[in-house]
Amino acid sequence: MKITFRQSGGFAGLVRGCDLDTDSLNSNEAEQLETLVQQSKIMQTQSSSTPQANDLRSYQFLIEAPVGKYQVSFDDMSLPEDVRPLLKYLQNRAKPQSL
Repeated sequence: MKITFRQSGGFAGLVRGCDLDTDSLNSNEAEQLETLVQQSKIMQTQSSSTPQANDLRSYQFLIEAPVGKYQVSFDDMSLPEDVRPLLKYLQNRAKPQSL
């Protein structure tokens, strides 16, 4: 499974992100990431955004799994509760990205 994560916006407008591949992670981390993806139900979720909401952070997820490729995006107010543990995991691994 491959995951591309980007976080942008917010007051400072910084872009952070990470690219993870479970084939490159140790078995414990790969299992943890796959579990978080499954528990988040992100592959059954539709993108959502809050109209006219300024200075919110936005989150973009691209997940490439054996069952298909899924791309969704959310902002701080539209992020589903089930996705929050996955978001936290990815934020802890995110680094500044160039535009």
